[in-house]
Amino acid sequence: MSKILILGGAGFVGSNLAFYLKEKEFDVTVVDNLVRRGSENNLKLFKQKNIKFIHGDIRNVEDFNNFPVSDIVLLTAAQPSAINYTNPVFDITNNTSGVLNVLEWVRNNNSKLIFWSTNKTYSGNICNQIPMEINDSRYIWSDSNFKLLGWDINNGFNEDLSVDGKDHSIYGLSKINADLMIQEWSDAFNIESIINRFSCLSGPNQWGKAEQGWVAWFALAKKLGLPVTVYGYGGNQVRDCLFTPDINILIHKQINHLLSSSDNKCYGEVFNVGGGIDNTISVNEVIKKLEINNVILDNNCRRADQAIYISDITKVKNFFEWNPSITFDVGLQSINTWIDNNIEVLEKLYI
Repeated sequence: MSKILILGGAGFVGSNLAFYLKEKEFDVTVVDNLVRRGSENNLKLFKQKNIKFIHGDIRNVEDFNNFPVSDIVLLTAAQPSAINYTNPVFDITNNTSGVLNVLEWVRNNNSKLIFWSTNKTYSGNICNQIPMEINDSRYIWSDSNFKLLGWDINNGFNEDLSVDGKDHSIYGLSKINADLMIQEWSDAFNIESIINRFSCLSGPNQWGKAEQGWVAWFALAKKLGLPVTVYGYGGNQVRDCLFTPDINILIHKQINHLLSSSDNKCYGEVFNVGGGIDNTISVNEVIKKLEINNVILDNNCRRADQAIYISDITKVKNFFEWNPSITFDVGLQSINTWIDNNIEVLEKLYI
């Protein structure tokens, strides 16, 4: 039985993967510092499903002494907010220095690694230079003749897009530091690893808030009668959304690839991952779907916000024979069902 270590495993992505991979008969251990609101609610479920839990923090080298040697490490641990500028050291210690500790542990224990990177590795300045216009309730790219390496109008942004430039956010900077560090360590020390630059991830068990997990946050705000603040762009900004079942299936395929004896090995291979061009939605369109009336419009754009970000998922689809299957409406319904089933706990956390 292959051993999987999920760092940050009590959070949204990590916990969903822990339950999914346990059902697939992997030996799963979860590590988390339980800083994120709501993550502690997964501990009882971990115990019920015989998933081992270790309270630990990747920033603390001593904590690694308690981690079991594992075949695959899923590195989901991070400070995930892209609007944190008040304490940049916090982002760097969590998302860069902590990753260095993980890399050294992986190297010394001959483990393989899957890393959660982000679309924020790409500069807002670069992404926003593409000509665009407003069409109904969203921005659309308006010039098919515009040329930019790493982008085309029919598919979005691919892995050739430059990671140079300003306007990444401190979060994005901390993640691109880690992203490049993993690529270097993988090449220098023969560490098999995969880097997924994820766009908008959502689904049940996401304790959303305005700065991270916005789809779940909007659904929660609607259900609990809380106001929603829209920051800049008039709510016309667009993202491609990927939901929990499709995330789980992809990571399972990537785990199997790393565990296989295939000659097509990954040493810091980078993939842009999201719902792709067929699964896009704007902030305004989500507000309309949820019939949210209590909306506060802040005309100030948040730093490093990309007006349109759509992942070109051609590479990851072809490499892993994977394709997203969950539509936005189906994904949103799964979030609403989860909210209904956990309303008392959510009311205590949010009201």
